[in-house]
Amino acid sequence: MALSALMSCSRKAKTLMTKTGGPEMALASDNEQDFTLEITRIFKAPRDRVFKAWSTPQHLSAWWGPKGFSLPEHDFDVVEGGAWRVVMSAPSGSQHIVSGIFKEISPTDRLVFTWGWTIDGTRSHESTVTVTFEDVNVGTKVHLHQAMLTSKADRDGHQDGWNGTFDNLQDFLDGKPREIRTADTQT
Repeated sequence: MALSALMSCSRKAKTLMTKTGGPEMALASDNEQDFTLEITRIFKAPRDRVFKAWSTPQHLSAWWGPKGFSLPEHDFDVVEGGAWRVVMSAPSGSQHIVSGIFKEISPTDRLVFTWGWTIDGTRSHESTVTVTFEDVNVGTKVHLHQAMLTSKADRDGHQDGWNGTFDNLQDFLDGKPREIRTADTQT
């Protein structure tokens, strides 16, 4: 289930939820030729704190990745041109490697980075992720745009992964410990 949540979820790509702290919007184009993902979420924290969670390596390693996953290996060089790489361990024990380059860092406003999975030792297709941060009266609106995904299944899997990752970010901002699941703790 965890791998399918990352790579090939089959549910519809268009959802709309409005609760604060949950996905305000998670939309993907209905055009099968446009595999772009957009997610907007409101976080109950000031913009500078939310941006620091995205741009400070120690913070990133505390929340990055889908719900239940751990990050046994991570390296974030959060400067323009800096590389990043993580190994995410799924509750089943499978490992998923993703990496990229930070292309743009505009403090408290915007991050742009590339994203590519490593599968069987080979780096796959690269997409581009743009994250923007905006003050709103209840906290910070974060908008994630991931372009150049390769298929509807790829887009839908990333949507599930990012939604779980955003849940982890809200927990981190709320001071809650990261939830890690193993094959022994799954129900």
